[in-house]
Amino acid sequence: MSLCEMKDLKKTYQMGEIDVDVLKGINLRIDEGEFVAIIGASGSGKTTLLNIIGCLDQATCGHYILAGKEVTELNDDELSAIRNEHIGFVFQSFYLMPYATVYENVMLPSLYAHKRKHRFEKRAGELLSIVGLADRAKFKPNQLSGGQQQRVAIARALINEPDLILADEPTGQLDSKTAGEIMNLIVELNNHGKTVIIVTHDQHIASYAKRVIEIKDGVIV
Repeated sequence: MSLCEMKDLKKTYQMGEIDVDVLKGINLRIDEGEFVAIIGASGSGKTTLLNIIGCLDQATCGHYILAGKEVTELNDDELSAIRNEHIGFVFQSFYLMPYATVYENVMLPSLYAHKRKHRFEKRAGELLSIVGLADRAKFKPNQLSGGQQQRVAIARALINEPDLILADEPTGQLDSKTAGEIMNLIVELNNHGKTVIIVTHDQHIASYAKRVIEIKDGVIV
């Protein structure tokens, strides 16, 4: 079953008086449970596409359907709600709160959810066990290695039990050994039913995915 689908999706940015076409007609369907890598050189449009898939940005024209909803017709509040309900984000730079504990960082998205707090508290503990950091719950991010910080970010992405995990260069700041460990964890999440889309310029990282899509100059090649 389709989780998200784009039809003739285009994105144009205005740079002064000049229009820059970043995406030039994307047609793409991603089904539930897929693991997809989007690859391309810097400036190819891959991150812009990921931001639109994640409802962090909106297309200039075309259609984008996520979980049965036409995203291009949603207002800011509705976009925020669909992000919180359906999507978990993992970024290259971790974006952990430096003065919060590991546990508090994992719990952060729950502040915006309309669900019972005790359910999230239990879930956070379970997720820290899954990512191998149950014994680091009271640590601060600066007490962790880069790989451990990314594991915290993955646990945080999963706290709302999203349908879709989006990862933008998730191993970009990690050494090759740690990058492999993080990718194996992402593969395991996919094997347990999570739909995963990663953006990367690294062919080796892309090889972990079950489907690889190359984007060049704003089109899928």
